[in-house]
Amino acid sequence: MSHCHGSLRITRRGFLGTSAALTVVPSIPAILTSPVASASEPAALAFGQTGPLRSDGEYLHAAEEAARWIRSARIDKERGIAWRPDPDHPEKAVTVGPDNTIYSGSAGIVLFLQELARATGDGSYLDEALRGADYLAASWRHLLSGRSLGPLPDRGLSFDNGLAGTAFSLTETWKAVQRPAYRDAALAATQALASAVKSSGVEWVSSPGVGLGGGVVLYLLHAARTFQDNSLRELAARGGERILEMAERDPRGGLRWRGLDPQTVNARALGVPAEAYYPNFELGTAGVAYVLARLYEETRRAEFLDAAKEGARHIQSIATVEGDAALVHYREPDLTDIYYLGYCHGPAGTARLFYQLHKVTGDRQYLEWTEKLARGIVRSGVPEKLTPGYWNVVCQCCGSAAVTELFLSLWLSTGKAQYRDFALRVADQLISRESDLDGKGYRWYQAWTRVKPWEVNAETGYKIGAAGVGAALLHTHLAARGRYAAVLFPDNPFPAVERAAV
Repeated sequence: MSHCHGSLRITRRGFLGTSAALTVVPSIPAILTSPVASASEPAALAFGQTGPLRSDGEYLHAAEEAARWIRSARIDKERGIAWRPDPDHPEKAVTVGPDNTIYSGSAGIVLFLQELARATGDGSYLDEALRGADYLAASWRHLLSGRSLGPLPDRGLSFDNGLAGTAFSLTETWKAVQRPAYRDAALAATQALASAVKSSGVEWVSSPGVGLGGGVVLYLLHAARTFQDNSLRELAARGGERILEMAERDPRGGLRWRGLDPQTVNARALGVPAEAYYPNFELGTAGVAYVLARLYEETRRAEFLDAAKEGARHIQSIATVEGDAALVHYREPDLTDIYYLGYCHGPAGTARLFYQLHKVTGDRQYLEWTEKLARGIVRSGVPEKLTPGYWNVVCQCCGSAAVTELFLSLWLSTGKAQYRDFALRVADQLISRESDLDGKGYRWYQAWTRVKPWEVNAETGYKIGAAGVGAALLHTHLAARGRYAAVLFPDNPFPAVERAAV
């Protein structure tokens, strides 16, 4: 997420003109005049060394060490448990979002521990996860206050920092253990979310971005399938109709959406220009178009697909393309030479739009753009090189964990081993950055706010901290073992399990 950004910059050509090789770094002109790799070249020329640098057991060990540290931050509640978001600062009850939500709270940790229990057969992880789910079931109503912790127009309802994500965690817990209490809580939370629609149009949050109102629409689609309730699908479609009304025609091509409406967002509080426009996934056009593409998949209404395609066309029209690699800048009008690489404002998120369009249309151009964005990451020189858009950050939102997940997903989707090999490289870098000075387990210190590198801390949550890093390492372990399986959030179109053909 990390929306405060200053003057650190890199030129467009410079960003895409850096080698991804481990040893020899060719001159910039040589890189710019050749593609990442041709069909006849071995993958190593494009992606560095092939094969893991570590044994797959090390990835699992690191994931379990992350869980050990998280569990050391346990807090007993009147019902169930939660975990301190920033254990080095126990006085902080919350950081980015409420303590029972996905981004920095307990809802994401519950999901990570459930995945770890399935992968290892260790029932203690499941016991801990269920105690966390008990707290979610007892506390979700607190999110209906309509207040946001930060300057974003969240209203306590979004997926990352609100009720939609908490309800998702409860639905996944019910599906995992089939206990009626979790189904009852998940269904009640979902019904409350559906009833929280604003009177002006069918929207829950003034922003249609995936990180805000668009995420509510996606969760309702998920809940419609989970509870076999078509009325939730119809409500989500009405939300999609409202999103269509918010589209703007862009003179460069296609449609765009303002994830942060300057009329409803305190731009000064965010430290951004009043006219700020984010094109990528969490707060921008790519994520909104993804929501519409999912609505088409569920409803088969052509207007949703048409608008999603126009959103993709807009992204293509503003992308920086060098050969067969592409990246999309972070923000207009002031930061068009900064390129994030993670989920929030980079290709690890934006690639999801193109893959989703490939899924629903079968058009290979969208798969080609999915891979083109991935090659933009590789061309930047990460993980060995830190760039202005891939700074000292490791989390599922902005950093290395998100990149690892994208490349594992591309391997599952295409069967190309080079994608898994690159994911292993990034996962190796993740492990190398762990800290365990007090013997309580692995955590990762990072500068979540890019332009404040002196603000370094380690959090437990899923999108911002150790739970998400641990999940990425667990998924890497399972991929290396040939038995990948993951809990995917509603904004993830990639395979949840490994196909036999891969």
